[in-house]
Amino acid sequence: MLLSSKINKIRTFALLLIFIGVGIMYIGFLFPSIMALFLVIGMLAVLASVGIYFWIGMLSTQAPLVVCPACNKKTKVLGKRDQCMHCKAILSLDPQDQSSEESKKMDTVHHD
Repeated sequence: MLLSSKINKIRTFALLLIFIGVGIMYIGFLFPSIMALFLVIGMLAVLASVGIYFWIGMLSTQAPLVVCPACNKKTKVLGKRDQCMHCKAILSLDPQDQSSEESKKMDTVHHD
């Protein structure tokens, strides 16, 4: 469930980048002669994470909100195909990916 959708995968990567950056800064305390270098590298990793969080936040506001047919919960879809954030079911916005049963249901809904 930790890595279920594209949005969550990118957020998890950004969180990992924060931990790596802080870890690099702590390693700098072990080597006082080059501590400043480690602190700068760690700070750059944390700032990169902030940029990634901002970028995925902007993408998340534009992602369409759909209801997952498997678990009936709302989830956001990034791109044409993505996984449900809750149950990991594969969701698609592309009509070519629909199964024949789903397309029959959609046809009956549109024709009624």
